[in-house]
Amino acid sequence: MMPVTNCRRRLKSRFYKLVGFFPYFGVRTYFPADSLVFLLACEQGIYEADNLHLLRTFARDGTTVFDIGANIGLMSIPLLCEHPKLRVVSFEPSPAARDCLARTVRESGYANRWISVSDALSDKSGTASFECGAYGAAFDGMKSTGRGGATTAVQVTVATLDQVWNRLGKPSVSVVKIDVEGHELSVLRGGTACFTHTRPAVLIEWCLRNLAANHIAPGELLEWAVQTRYRVLALPELNPVSDAVLLDVQLRSGRENFLLVPSEGIAP
Repeated sequence: MMPVTNCRRRLKSRFYKLVGFFPYFGVRTYFPADSLVFLLACEQGIYEADNLHLLRTFARDGTTVFDIGANIGLMSIPLLCEHPKLRVVSFEPSPAARDCLARTVRESGYANRWISVSDALSDKSGTASFECGAYGAAFDGMKSTGRGGATTAVQVTVATLDQVWNRLGKPSVSVVKIDVEGHELSVLRGGTACFTHTRPAVLIEWCLRNLAANHIAPGELLEWAVQTRYRVLALPELNPVSDAVLLDVQLRSGRENFLLVPSEGIAP
């Protein structure tokens, strides 16, 4: 017999799929019909709880958080709920998720300190082809990685993180989350001024399959970290990654999430 909690969870998810939204940390959260992120949130209760814990640890009231590759906003919402003076900027260029995210922001009660941005981020601005697949934009990105099945290319506007940071008045940034299916290095390079001046912690996905699709060598993350004076820690154990051999071991053992912290520590 199926456990009662699993049965209730399944019934709730079916109902939420019919109406197109579900409550998440007290916020009516909209999602695409084929959203994998929604299904994972139903299964996990709190979506990617370990990663969220890290974001909570570094987010500070009076600062800004950049959620890059926000999908439907499940990392942004808890931070806004728990930090009454925090501003969050959520970036999501995929048509499948960005309209849902924008609607959630408008109706959330946090619209005065929560901004949704539909630009893709890279190391230069303009327009670019963006690959959209299945699963409610969970694996959409600048290149098809094969994780989201067959893709369709759409044109999106592209900005750099520094451009957005400048438009916002160069705020203090406490933490940045980057999950953009292998395009993470270009996002980092496009935010040089922001990272240099505000020294946020960075939670980043670094996946061998995604990197290969984007023609990025794994060791390039370490090169960026050295140039920008960041330390690289493999999650969840927070193991220091100081050279390409250690990074290769972590990646081949299935690690995909890394924490970057300034070499001089996080400013209070």
